Amino acid sequence: MENETTETSTSGCGSLILEMGALSRLTGNPEYEAAALHAVRKLWSMRSPLDLMGTTLDVLTGEWIEHSSGIGAGVDSFYEYLLKAYILFGRNEYWDMFHSAYVAVQKHFRHGPWYHEADMRTGKATYWQLTSLQAFWPGLQILVGDISAANLSHREFFYVWKKYGVIPERYLLDMHILHPTEKYYPLRPELAESTLFLYQATKDPWYLEVGETIVNSLNVYTRVNGGFASVRDVTTMELEDHQHSFFLAETCKYLYLLFDDTFLVEQNYIFTTEGHPFPVQSSWHEWVPSIYKEGDAFTYKEGKKRLFKSAMSSMLCPAVSISTVKGKLRVESACHVPEKKSKSQTLIR
Repeated sequence: MENETTETSTSGCGSLILEMGALSRLTGNPEYEAAALHAVRKLWSMRSPLDLMGTTLDVLTGEWIEHSSGIGAGVDSFYEYLLKAYILFGRNEYWDMFHSAYVAVQKHFRHGPWYHEADMRTGKATYWQLTSLQAFWPGLQILVGDISAANLSHREFFYVWKKYGVIPERYLLDMHILHPTEKYYPLRPELAESTLFLYQATKDPWYLEVGETIVNSLNVYTRVNGGFASVRDVTTMELEDHQHSFFLAETCKYLYLLFDDTFLVEQNYIFTTEGHPFPVQSSWHEWVPSIYKEGDAFTYKEGKKRLFKSAMSSMLCPAVSISTVKGKLRVESACHVPEKKSKSQTLIR
């Protein structure tokens, strides 16, 4: 289109597979899923030799524009949708991409409980900053069983929440100060989302206390007569006359489910990046359009029949023995990458 930008983000063009895949299954028309999968495959082919992605690209030239990347804005839901597409549709292709990408992130972006940004070509750190969008990552780690890493990062994000009353959009980790201009909090849901996932995985009541703190903060600092307002500056709690739709679609939904999970009892769900629940059902795994490679699914035999197996009934990332600590065997997810940096630091004292 005339005057239309050709620049897009990795998450923008790589986070359509859940919705388009669901639409294909509901309509019987594989074209929707085929288009979304083509975009995912193209993006994955552009990864660096380190299995890292960039943040923005030109859709006409197919070249990266921004090589600095992390787990936050511009790329976050790309990682999220690779794993969730595997769970929802049961195709090995999604898992293979996600596992390689996840291990690369843990190796090149992680610094203790934090995740800095780095150049996709070299793995060299570029920006040492926390962004509020990164707070979704512990929830994603729960889906692969990397509970130890998820818990460590989640506690750091919650520390920042308690320090300011809400979580700022950007926090400079190397200087331990707020970003000079991005001091706002637009009612984002990511910390509530990860809190829900961690509670569901561990049933540790501490996460209910975290949820209570979040709810209290929202009521104290952001509640107004017409709803809830975004915070313009977390140091003054000055408000904006604005409430994003994701506050209702995600923030409130995740907090509600944290305290009342009866909706989740009888059925497994995958939440889209906008908080819409998709039921995980075996019939969606059994639907195999021609866009997939032959054999690209989990199957098992029942008599003479070959049937498809739901990914949710399998352990996504099998536990493996890592080491023996003080006479006790330590077991971690196969996705867990041990921290190698000796000078990593935590904000929690």
